[in-house]
Amino acid sequence: MENLEALMHGFGIALSGNHIFLMVIGVLLGILVGVLPGLGAPNGVSLLLPLTFGMQPVSAIILLSSMYWGALFGGSVTSILFNIPGEPSSVATTFDGYPMARAGRPTTALATAFGSAAFGALAWHKRGSLMLAAVAAIGTALALYLIFELAFQISLPRGALGTLFGF
Repeated sequence: MENLEALMHGFGIALSGNHIFLMVIGVLLGILVGVLPGLGAPNGVSLLLPLTFGMQPVSAIILLSSMYWGALFGGSVTSILFNIPGEPSSVATTFDGYPMARAGRPTTALATAFGSAAFGALAWHKRGSLMLAAVAAIGTALALYLIFELAFQISLPRGALGTLFGF
């Protein structure tokens, strides 16, 4: 019973008006990023990351994850309409989506891709994502620690990090 109360409390926080607004903004920005070939979801999230430094942690995570999932769908838009995958994950969408668009049903193809992306996002979060998130957080923390140690051994940390990440 205590777990159910905690779950309902979490839903109450996540589904507040402010967070719904952040979800919509994140998905729209993600679609914009996903439509641009070569930019991709991880790059879009990294570009949005500095804007979240002043936000509450829950709001920042909601915005970043919404941006990520929106970018994954955005890659399907170019796959369906132009037969050019915007994301590596949307290559398979060109097999059925582009012929549907050529047959005069682009709206159906886009709606199906959006519904599939939404279902995939929900199914992903339902099955073991807490364990994967914990492993990813530990791996990221370890990688960042090693990168920062390397950067501070070099005289210009900002230049070292910029060179390391290619920015």
